[in-house]
Amino acid sequence: MKKTQNISAAEQRPPDEKITVAGQWLPTSEKTPGERTLMKVLIADDDPSSCLLLESLLIKWGYEVTVAHDGDEAWRILCLTEHPLLVILDWMMPGIEGPAIVSRLREREGPLPHYVIIITSKEKESATVHALNAGADDFVAKPFSQCELQARVAVGFRVNHLHMVLMDKMQKLEQATETISRLARTDELTGLHNRRSFNENFSLAISTARRHNVPLSLVSIDLDHFKRVNDDYGHRAGDQVLQMCASLLLEMVREEDIVARWGGEEFIIVLLYTDGDSAITLAERVRSRFEQTPAPLVPYAITASFGVAQFKQECETEDALLRRVDDALYSAKSQGRNRVIVAM
Repeated sequence: MKKTQNISAAEQRPPDEKITVAGQWLPTSEKTPGERTLMKVLIADDDPSSCLLLESLLIKWGYEVTVAHDGDEAWRILCLTEHPLLVILDWMMPGIEGPAIVSRLREREGPLPHYVIIITSKEKESATVHALNAGADDFVAKPFSQCELQARVAVGFRVNHLHMVLMDKMQKLEQATETISRLARTDELTGLHNRRSFNENFSLAISTARRHNVPLSLVSIDLDHFKRVNDDYGHRAGDQVLQMCASLLLEMVREEDIVARWGGEEFIIVLLYTDGDSAITLAERVRSRFEQTPAPLVPYAITASFGVAQFKQECETEDALLRRVDDALYSAKSQGRNRVIVAM
């Protein structure tokens, strides 16, 4: 395999001079990695004189050229992880012939398709039809006009460039969609699941508990005297307290547990595969951790009240479970706060 780069021409070109790339004027400083990839061309031709002519012309036009002298060598190059997307193939050559290579390429085409030009001495209309039906993008008969070939290669460059731009836009769209979806599920202040996301995950967890007959528990949390924090120290202090509590909760639960901000200073945790006793143990650990952790911008520890309820699979609805854990939470508040109460 022979690989040639137009290094000497690049060295002779002034740094700010614009170069022609496939018929487009681009400053050398503006070539992106993607554009450099698009400038790579594979030539596959077993005729040494024809191959040398093609190579010299493409280098002159600003491309980086890789040469294969038979079809088998060309296919090996095209099977590499990184290889040229612009391909010029002779029709008849030892090993795999040009149309067969094109057919193989189309069968395994990735998100960035190849642009393939078949060059041959065959001048019959049937040859053109055969090449295009095999999947070639263009067909050039020998002997070819240099200006015509340059224009046809430029079309290939532009098509590949458009594919790359489109793929980049699609990737950005997918990323934006994922970001929007994540933001729609996330509480902005704490980074926890928001109420909408909780409802979706809670329904799925209930369905799993029913279908597989596994335990599920809820823990409801309400910060004690939180209004006093906002009134005495400002909403900035209140926000930091909420963020601290959210961070502590995430540290103390399993990755598969769902921790959500239920609203205001309330949090709720879905514990799948967890019975009531284990949920009580977790709630006590969290309560103790809150009580012992200094709060930011507030000169006293933040305490919380907890309600715990285990799902009664045989007869309970989602709403009924939520009411039971809510009742347990309010019992904890009415009995003096900073305690864990189990739902009846």
